[in-house]
Amino acid sequence: MNVLQKLTVKTVPKLWKEREELFMSDSVMFAQDASVDSAGIAFLVQWAKHQKHNKLIIKNAPENALQLIKTFRLQDLFDVQK
Repeated sequence: MNVLQKLTVKTVPKLWKEREELFMSDSVMFAQDASVDSAGIAFLVQWAKHQKHNKLIIKNAPENALQLIKTFRLQDLFDVQK
């Protein structure tokens, strides 16, 4: 499972280059003090859409990520777990 610290406009371009490998996993875990912005949410959406059932498991999501998912009404793409 992949553990992400930052999923932001600054880190997404590098991760995008690694997407083939990353997207093979159906889940992602965030570190305790992780940060996510709207670019990170867009990356997670692409990751989810790459999955067999268009759903990505997210573990230990930071509160701001959960708020962005709710704001953009993306709950159907993610299985959020503690």
